[in-house]
Amino acid sequence: MRVDGPGPDGRFRISIDGVEQRVDATALRPGSWSLIIAGRSYQVDLDRRRGGIAASVGAGEVMLQVEDALHRRLASAAGARAPARGESIRAPIAGKVVKVLVAVGDPVAPGSAVIVLEAMKMENELASERGGTVSAIHKAAGQAVDTGDLLVEIT
Repeated sequence: MRVDGPGPDGRFRISIDGVEQRVDATALRPGSWSLIIAGRSYQVDLDRRRGGIAASVGAGEVMLQVEDALHRRLASAAGARAPARGESIRAPIAGKVVKVLVAVGDPVAPGSAVIVLEAMKMENELASERGGTVSAIHKAAGQAVDTGDLLVEIT
């Protein structure tokens, strides 16, 4: 399932198994929404749980895994940065470097955080995928970065 919107008309586009629907959605109170889909009205209650978000309509309930646009871009950028040898960590979105967690010459284990980037009022730790030795650091704490800027190189 994919949800996009709201669009210019204030409605959302929802695609379930390739079938797209236009949805009018109104928040009733925190965690409760009124949806109109194909002329039918539904009240959906959302409850954040450890395994995701439980969405219930009447007696039916389903667990949702929610991925927002920021996390989708971060995951996409992480998947595209593993060259055959070494690794170049780039800014997945524009933001500001909050903290550099490594120094040139430091060994880095796979999955270890190397730099903290603030974007959209959220701090995101960027981690090494393959590990190695830090060969260059291109940005310092406090510096602004654009999408795609080279941050750290690991060999």
